[in-house]
Amino acid sequence: MKHFWQEQGEKIRTILICSAIFLVMLSAIALLSSAVMRLFGFTYRSVGSIILFFMIATALSFPLCLVAGALPKALYEVGMLTSRKVAFLLYLVLDTLATAFGLGVVDYYMESVAAGELAILVISFLLALPGADDLREAGEGPPSQ
Repeated sequence: MKHFWQEQGEKIRTILICSAIFLVMLSAIALLSSAVMRLFGFTYRSVGSIILFFMIATALSFPLCLVAGALPKALYEVGMLTSRKVAFLLYLVLDTLATAFGLGVVDYYMESVAAGELAILVISFLLALPGADDLREAGEGPPSQ
């Protein structure tokens, strides 16, 4: 057992440190997002419930957000979307809906928070905007036929 900790100790410490950094960043984003959502009627019982709300919603909407990010890029690269602006708008709509779905499901089942549809849509749209840079950095355009 001691041999295991000597070999794997550095890897385990690295994973724990990276996990802690990830949770701190997610908590900060959750607190900032809740401040914006509060303008649109978001209510909660405690700060812990806000952080839990966003952690569960992040885990729930992550697979959908991956598809929402990849689909417009793929359609643009193969030439099915002829304009980068259309791909950008498709990404914004899909990512906003994917995030809103995750937030909405968690809101429905979590009694300690209450978020209206407008608050969910606004924060979903705002959270989709930073990911749009990936689409702007996509290839120069659809392949020539």
